[in-house]
Amino acid sequence: MGVSFKGEEQNLQDILASRDQRVQIQQYFLERYKSSLISYKLNIPGPIKYSSLIKHIFDDGLLTAKNKLTEASVEIIDEKVLYKNSGPEYFAAFKGTTSLIKEITTVIEETHPLGRLFDFDILDLEGNQLSRQQIGREPRKCLMCEKNAFECGRSRNHSVDELIDYIEKIALTYFNGKSI
Repeated sequence: MGVSFKGEEQNLQDILASRDQRVQIQQYFLERYKSSLISYKLNIPGPIKYSSLIKHIFDDGLLTAKNKLTEASVEIIDEKVLYKNSGPEYFAAFKGTTSLIKEITTVIEETHPLGRLFDFDILDLEGNQLSRQQIGREPRKCLMCEKNAFECGRSRNHSVDELIDYIEKIALTYFNGKSI
């Protein structure tokens, strides 16, 4: 593992506290704006969830999503970005159909060079998460081997170190020549 993944290690309590905070923010947005919600974070394995490289990956995904939403004339009502040791997160209440937003973010996840690291959850007015299957898409694929990501992760086909090395390699290749 290279220097790109140096940061404060997160333990299970940190991850669970972050998840609880994410749910609270999601509930706040849903209740306040009575609209659907984008909740975006990254899929980063291991105990390091925030570093300079991770921030650049996150920011690139966020910029891509905001550009695509603008192109589709989706109006963002309010948004919040958090940069924290448990991983960066973004929340946005928006005007638009939930399935359209899910389609846009799924295309980003499937086509962007770093897209498999992006995790865009789209919640409807009741807080239910829209799945890929609900818009006619296949489940997420593993970052490294193209198998079903959930099944691959559950069976631990790849070590955390292998995954981190792979992420670092693809991210540094992607950002080559760009200031990070």
